[in-house]
Parts: sequence; C-alpha cells; structure tokens
Amino acid sequence: MAKSLLVDTLGRMSRPGADYSWLPDHQLHVAATLAHVDWIIDQAARLMEAYTKAGPLVLGEVVNGDRMELVAREVAPLPAAISRLVADALTQLRAAVEHTLFAEVEHLLDRSMSTAEEKCIEVPAFTTEENFDKWLAHRHRRNLPPLGSGAPLTGCLRRLQPYQHEDTERHPLRVLAEHTNLAKHRVPAVATTRLGAVYPDQPHPDVAVAISPAPGTGRSIALEAGDVLASAPRGQQIVLNVVPTVALQRPHTGEWIVAAKELGLLEQWVRTTAVPTLITGTAHVAPLPPQFDITTGHEDLRQVLAGAGQVAAAGRLAMRIGAAGARGSLVDLIASLRGSPDRDALQGWVDSLDDQAAVARVNRLAENNLVAVVTLLAEAQHYAARR
Repeated sequence: MAKSLLVDTLGRMSRPGADYSWLPDHQLHVAATLAHVDWIIDQAARLMEAYTKAGPLVLGEVVNGDRMELVAREVAPLPAAISRLVADALTQLRAAVEHTLFAEVEHLLDRSMSTAEEKCIEVPAFTTEENFDKWLAHRHRRNLPPLGSGAPLTGCLRRLQPYQHEDTERHPLRVLAEHTNLAKHRVPAVATTRLGAVYPDQPHPDVAVAISPAPGTGRSIALEAGDVLASAPRGQQIVLNVVPTVALQRPHTGEWIVAAKELGLLEQWVRTTAVPTLITGTAHVAPLPPQFDITTGHEDLRQVLAGAGQVAAAGRLAMRIGAAGARGSLVDLIASLRGSPDRDALQGWVDSLDDQAAVARVNRLAENNLVAVVTLLAEAQHYAARR
C-alpha cells in the first residue's frame, strides 16, 4: 500500500491519519516530554551548526621535505551551552522512559503508592539477566503486582534490557543510562570539537589525509592545535575540504560519536521503541511524533498529535546540511544550461526554496531525467522574470 507524507505550512513533515489510540490518557504526558526533548535537541543542533559554519579551525601550511602539510593552527573553543543542552536532552529522554513506567505502575495498581514504593520505580539498564532478576526481587518491587514475576509490565521491562542484545555496551538503554548518570552526578555531557573528514575536491593519489569521509558512521578523530590534517606534494595546487564536527564521548566505552547522531539515535529509540513497549508490549505501533508546540496550552492534545511534525530535530539538521549543498549544486547545474538566468537570479531562486524543496529538486536532477532538467530550468526562468 502506498504511503504519503504531507508538508504543513511550517514546512514540517506530517503523517495523515496516524493512529495513536495505543496511547492511553494516563500516558499523554510523555508526548509533551518528547516534544520538549525535540526542542532542546534543536537548540543544541543549531548551536553546533552555527559553530561549524563559522569555521572553528585556523589552518596553516608547513613545508616538510618534498611535501606540504596542512595543519590546524587554532581550534575555537566550543560554546559551553552545547554540552549543557546535550545533557539536558539526554536527561529528559531518560525522564520520558522513567515517567512512562511510573505512570503505568500507578495506573495498574489503581491506588496511591507509598513513598518507599515510589522510590523503587525506575528503569534499570542491566547487562546480565541475573542482575535484572535481583532488581525485581527488591522487597518493595516484588510486592507491587505490576512488577511481579511474570507480570506483563515486567516482561516489557525485560525486553528493553541491554542483556537481551548481543552488543550490551552499545544498547541504547545502556548508552542513555551511562550518559545521564554522568550528567546528573559528575559533569555535563563530554563534548568537544573533532575532525570528521578531510578530502580533496577531486580525487588525488598523492594526497594523504588524517581521516577519510565515512558517511553515517559518526566516526571522528581527536583535533588539537598543531595537528597535521593532510599532506600533498609541494608545488601542486589541491583544494581540500576540512570537516570539523562536534562529538560526544560515551562514558563507559570512551567512544566519540558525532553529537547530533548520538542524540538522534537515542531520541528515536526512546520514542519508537522504549515508550511504546512499556505501554503496549510492542514497538509495532504508530510512533509518537517528535515535534509540536508545547509553549501554549492545548484543549485536545490528541488533535495536536494528529497534525504534529514527524521529522525529529536531528533529521531536520541533516536536511538543512543537505539543503545547503543542494542549493549550491542547483546553481551550478542550472547555470550551465542554455537559457539559464544569471547566477544572481539563480541564487535568489534557490534561496527561496525551503530545505526539503531544495533537496527534492537535486534528487530529481540526479536521476538524469531530461524532463526534470527542463522543468527546473523553466522554474528558474519564471522566478527570474518575476524579479
């Protein structure tokens, strides 16, 4: 069956007719928490985007024998707000899971809990089944029917545990727990500027780079003043692209992951797997939307969910980055065609396109479809004629 996504007046992706009937009234709160998380991630993402766009590296060249080396002279300090916003987002993601469990236990009990009972409600992240069973055997938990042995909610919690998966250290709940334990008790999230990629405009066999592009992996390497980023034979003019990135360190493994990628993965897991599983026992339901306005009151939150944005903050960041490259490609491609408007008019045209529209037009051109080329040229000409 064909599925479609519509774009609302704010340029957000919305999913018409999504069925959120699986979300009971006593769990509606979590939708607002997830929207709050999305807002925080968006603030962090925009700061990271502005930081990298501003060019945080001062580059220099050093002669080393018969080669010329590109070095980092200076690395601009990372704004302190970034690590703190990242920590806030991670903490709120953990809260979304914890609050969901608490509300479910309270609902199933159909009575108020004692202070001692309330304190024992948490979502653990165990790497062994033995430790999870010990946690369940706590004297207050074992007397709560919703968390009893064999209870459906206990089964939901068990399915979310890291020990259920082969790579326990990289399981999302384990990663989230380690991040939030660090942020709550010791320091904000550990974030820094690292090197994401160095590559020439055109492939060159004699160029050596510190790190090659690795799309989608989140890979990066340490970056400090004085580091050699690339080298090439002396006397040759080679244009190099240097891509700095903001990375986040996982406390328990020491791995450095691109911060936006880490936030995006954890947000998606909480929203599409953890929360639905705790409520319904499965992740095979319509995922809650990440994006809607919680700065104003809503009479009917379910109606708001029906029209909410479906693209999370990390996805919107990726779209903005892709759109920036797409706009440049559109100008270059259309400018090479006979009958093209001048570059100023072309630039005005691509700047008038929203991010999704710019990426969509480049994707159409990439298909080498003559109709798409003619259509886009006509669109550019029409824009130029109206100026």
